[in-house]
Amino acid sequence: MRTSSWRVIFLALALGAGGCKMSADPAAEPTHAAEANHAHSAERTAQAETARETNAAIKLGEPVTAQLVSLSDVAKNPASFKGKTIATTGTVRAVCQERGCWMEIVDTQQHANVRMHGHAFFVPRSSSGKQAKVQGTIVLTKDGKECDEMSTTGAQLELDATGVELL
Repeated sequence: MRTSSWRVIFLALALGAGGCKMSADPAAEPTHAAEANHAHSAERTAQAETARETNAAIKLGEPVTAQLVSLSDVAKNPASFKGKTIATTGTVRAVCQERGCWMEIVDTQQHANVRMHGHAFFVPRSSSGKQAKVQGTIVLTKDGKECDEMSTTGAQLELDATGVELL
């Protein structure tokens, strides 16, 4: 094998080895568009750092425009919200320290695991303690666990987030 072939193989292995594991479900694998978004991750992280320094909201993914619903209201009847897109708020309690591909948020009574849809964007790993506004689709927990280290606090709610604002 030529040297350039070894470099390609090494690069492919190095890129595939890091980060959180994806679901074994092939339908849950990221699309080419989501993979293209990974290339912009470093740029988004730099923008998030700049926003944090100026105390501006950090906006990731799509704009948060859905109607606000509290986690407590969702928890009262989660099946009625399954598959629906909502916006909710809470305090970030935990974040994936590998990439920022998931976080856990809590409101006054409930908590939820939030995964970033298709790894299209990541939250800063230092987001714990920040207020978050999240837009996503309600998934009843254990429909598919994206990351092995995803919080295991017993949250019964999971959101597949398409947009996040950190304050």
